[in-house]
Amino acid sequence: MSTSNHATKRAAYSPAEFAASCGRHPSWAYRLLYGGKIRALTDLGRILIPASELERVLSSAAPYNPKPQKTKAQQSRIGGDDV
Repeated sequence: MSTSNHATKRAAYSPAEFAASCGRHPSWAYRLLYGGKIRALTDLGRILIPASELERVLSSAAPYNPKPQKTKAQQSRIGGDDV
């Protein structure tokens, strides 16, 4: 019996496994599914997210910015208080 330490390449993930791979709560994956942001396979009464979707989500992630930019609403509030 072989005991290798590498992870097995998966073809698809459950929403909970998908979310765990991204460090998020399972409801986050369901929100992405229902919002149409990721696609899923729903054959045989089970929701499975293809590994290609996980790779796409992870590759589109931006680096953390500790100084977020102000939104237009915040800028107009700040500029409108001078009156």
